Amino acid sequence: TLNAAHALGIEEQTGSIEAGKMADIVLWDGNPFSVYSRAEKVFIDGAQAYDLHDPALQPATDFDLGIMDPEGERL
Repeated sequence: TLNAAHALGIEEQTGSIEAGKMADIVLWDGNPFSVYSRAEKVFIDGAQAYDLHDPALQPATDFDLGIMDPEGERL
């Protein structure tokens, strides 16, 4: 990504992992190109947005939320 950032003239802001640069980072438990690998941690704008082992840092899915009727009750 450094070459692309250099071509765009933004290598001072992004393109490599260094203090003070913009980057979103995903840590994988294996080869990121394998269908069996899972994202363990995700950092967006310097803040941890996801952790595989911390339910508080996992997104709620429609399955988790369930189907609700207009009064807010689960069906």
